[in-house]
Formats: sequence, structure tokens, C-alpha cells
Amino acid sequence: MHQTAAVKKQEIFDLTIQKNLDRKAAFIDQVQLVGDTPLYSWIDLNPTELCNRRCAFCPREDTSFYPNQNLHLDLELAAKIAAELRAVDYRGGLNFCGYGEPLMHPDIVGLVQIFGTDIHTEMVTNGDKLHKELVRELFAAGLDVLLVSLYDGPYQIDSFRDMFESVGLHEGQYLLRDRWYSIEEDYGVKLTNRAGSVQNGNQAEVERARPCFYTHYGLQVDWNGDVMLCAQDFNKKIKFGTLYASSMFDIWSSRNMRKYREMLGKGFRGIYPCNNCNVNGTLHGAQHCEEWISKYEGQK
Repeated sequence: MHQTAAVKKQEIFDLTIQKNLDRKAAFIDQVQLVGDTPLYSWIDLNPTELCNRRCAFCPREDTSFYPNQNLHLDLELAAKIAAELRAVDYRGGLNFCGYGEPLMHPDIVGLVQIFGTDIHTEMVTNGDKLHKELVRELFAAGLDVLLVSLYDGPYQIDSFRDMFESVGLHEGQYLLRDRWYSIEEDYGVKLTNRAGSVQNGNQAEVERARPCFYTHYGLQVDWNGDVMLCAQDFNKKIKFGTLYASSMFDIWSSRNMRKYREMLGKGFRGIYPCNNCNVNGTLHGAQHCEEWISKYEGQK
């Protein structure tokens, strides 16, 4: 019985992951070109360096490695990002998520409002600070999807569902993710080692010959405008530039980012921090990788 229950739980978990992948694929896997350059289709925007939790599968569990800091994304910088996206008629998605809890940004509603209703926006939160009025304000400001990670127990499902339905949200506008499991059950998440900064749980082996397409389709923007390698790199050692000095497109098409993109597309993870990373990296972006290969070959 125990084994059957475990198998059933895994099936539900896999189905949830697949639903999320299918939902995002509708816009992430569509390649938008600017000239002959494939544009990013997913942006992780980190609003804050604060989090009210310390999860065992997150580098923040070790406060000596990743302490809380009262640092937040400036609204003027957010307006610059939004203007650049509108200038290219951006058709991808932007996720308020990163290294902290988005709802701890001092003006999270104002931040969402900058991107309005014409840019697809999502938010990943632990939900601790959510209440009905805040939910109304976030969606009135233009938020499209709210993903809530539930860490405390199954009872949270009905609580959040009642909250969302009471303010008129439908299921396509929110996703409840069960994350209350034990270390033996991998906490209910698809564990990654965050480029070597987390070892807890049943971690997959690092495969240094495995392709990764994240740099082919995604941008990771930190609270201070730094464009990072990806959301997995909690060490924040690799930075391609700052949006205070350059545009997103210029950084995206830069020589340094191209170097990582070419190596990772060919399945070479021998360079830091990718040589310590066990993330799959191929769930999205295959079409973007093909477009980049065509672009590079055309330049030879």
C-alpha cells in the first residue's frame, strides 16, 4: 500500500509538472525574431533580496551563505525594462521571481502595474502575505498568473482556493503547488542543486555533457539590474552586464553571452558554474537553440 501511494503521488507530481510545462510552452517556445536574432521569451525578474522563509532545498537555508538583505528592485529600472519590452512588441513572459519572496517588495503592486496588461506577467510566491485585497490589487494591476508554493500542508489548498475564487479568479489564473513533503519525498519539488550550492535531498547527478537551453530563451535580471547567467546560479558570479548601462537586447546579443550559449547548446558544461549544475535545461528552448545555430552558421 505504501509503495502504491508513493507511485500515485509521483504520478500526480509528474502530471502537475507537465501541465505547467504545457501552459508555459504556448508562449515560451514561440521564437520571436528581432532582425535575425532570436529574442528571449522568458524573463525572471528578482524584485527583492528578502524572504520570510528558509527552505531546506534553497540556498537561503544557510544564512551565512545567503543572508536576508533589505534590497529591492527600483521602479524606475522596472519602467526601463517595460519600455524596452514594448519597443520590440515582446510576446514572451515575465516572472516576478528569483532569489527572494516577491511579496516582500515594498511596492509589489506598483511594480506589477508598470508592466500592465500588455506584457504577460506571472509571480511565484509562498503565499504567506497574500490576502483578498492584495490579490485583487495584483490582478487589477495586470498580473496574469499567480503560482503559490504551499509549504505547510494540504489544508492550505482549500484556504487559498476559497480566497482566489472569492475575488473572482478562475483556475487558469492561479496554480497551487504542493511543497509540504519530507526530505525523503524531495519536498514535493523537482530538486536541483542550484549550481552546486544545495546538496539536500535526492539530487540528480551532474551531467557535464548535457545541453542546456536556458541562455537561448531566458534572461535572469537581478534586483540591481545585473543580468545573470540563470536562476540556478545563487552564487551570482557570472554577470553579463547591467541594465543601468546597457539595454537587455544588447546584453542578450553580447559576445560573452554568446560564448555560454554556444557551449551549453552543444552539451558542454565544463565551465563554471555549469560544471556544478544538475538542472535538466532542455524542458524549453529547443526551438530557440535551433534558431541560434542558424544565426551563428550564417555569420561564418
